[in-house]
Amino acid sequence: MRTIFTLSLLATVLLSCKQKAKVEPLVETKEVVSEVEVVKEITPFTRKIEDAHKKDFFMNKKAIQYDIAIAFGGKSRMEATITQLTDGTKIRIDNKSGKKIVFDGKEVFAISEDSLSGGERFDIFTWSYFFAMPYKLNDEGTNWGKESKAKWGESLYDVSKLSFDKGIGDSSKDWYQVYKNPETDVMEGAAYIVSFGKDLEKAESDPHSIRFSDFVTVEGVPFASTWSFHNWNMEQGYTDALGVAKLSNLKFVSLSKGLFDKSENAILVPKP
Repeated sequence: MRTIFTLSLLATVLLSCKQKAKVEPLVETKEVVSEVEVVKEITPFTRKIEDAHKKDFFMNKKAIQYDIAIAFGGKSRMEATITQLTDGTKIRIDNKSGKKIVFDGKEVFAISEDSLSGGERFDIFTWSYFFAMPYKLNDEGTNWGKESKAKWGESLYDVSKLSFDKGIGDSSKDWYQVYKNPETDVMEGAAYIVSFGKDLEKAESDPHSIRFSDFVTVEGVPFASTWSFHNWNMEQGYTDALGVAKLSNLKFVSLSKGLFDKSENAILVPKP
């Protein structure tokens, strides 16, 4: 009995040890790495401008259209109707001369019996950008300097410098000094350089400014119906007048099919 008991006890101990030594199967685990979205910081300066210009309402509209007449030195520069998506991704200019320029979201095309003038890309991007500028202050690739005060006309306005990342637009070396009315937060002007087709040093030696005035409202959104162009320096703000643009017939519009499509006889306007 003693032998049987001893063997039984030994068997029990061995079985117990075997059970404790049992290796559990490995469970494969995968580390889940969530993508962190980098949220662009919106400065109080630009936020106030966006709110004053009803950006949320504007961007919920599909497209806007307006007539524009531009003159420099007393001579007509352009008379046209501009239609653009509110996000700026497609633009069309119908000149009174019959010439049409289209940006289809990727390329610029001119539709005309005449040869290219060389100013098609400047026209389609410059005037539409000035119009939509209060809504594009926080586009991808925009950078803002510190807010300060500077003279604009007879008053001191809030001002901040806008610059761009490399590769933004046809000329990322451009910069703007944006002026905000401290009482209304409406954007009433901007100083700028045009480096398109020239080196930066030459562009910065001849800065200009645009002054927005004679605001009208379309469905509650304020738009400047007069743009005046001036020489500019940081100490005085805008100075001598150079030209003027008058806007009229501003309206939000529905899109007709093919409005931004190129025609069969369209001419590609290449990037510089």
